[in-house]
Amino acid sequence: PDDDTPRIPRELTLVIDRSGSMRDGKLDQAREAAMQIISGLASNESFSIIVYSDQVETFSEGAVAASRENVQRAMAYLESIRPSGGTNIHDALVEAVREPVVEGTLPIVLFLTDGLPTIGQTGERAIRTAVQGGNRHERRIFTFGVGYDVNTPLLRAIATDSRATSTFVQPGQDVEAT
Repeated sequence: PDDDTPRIPRELTLVIDRSGSMRDGKLDQAREAAMQIISGLASNESFSIIVYSDQVETFSEGAVAASRENVQRAMAYLESIRPSGGTNIHDALVEAVREPVVEGTLPIVLFLTDGLPTIGQTGERAIRTAVQGGNRHERRIFTFGVGYDVNTPLLRAIATDSRATSTFVQPGQDVEAT
């Protein structure tokens, strides 16, 4: 597009798996990609961060503006994340689609995991149904699977159901380049 073409500002929700299986560099891959994505947002865009393992944690209550201060706070928050626990995919996705959308923005979720659901609701059909039913704001959920033990059918279905795409990378592969 031309520089004069207005672009709809994004509301980006980053959902990052921090379960124990994210050790050995996978969490570092996710962290680096998240930092690059957040630092690339324009000042009129907003973001939120959700990290999950056994429990779901949020960086902020709802989306925050991509101001210099919020981006710096996000970088410190991402640096503090350590891998531990299981993989609660259901609750993380439900939280990602729950919040109201910032008016006038394009709501996008980037969901990253390296594994299979092991905590909470683990049934593939039940997870898909909960996400579809809870996605009242029609967020597009782009899924990223890292490694070899990813539930590929679930991630593909979640992305397809929300009019998005799925991407899969090997450990050590540059997530930002995909």
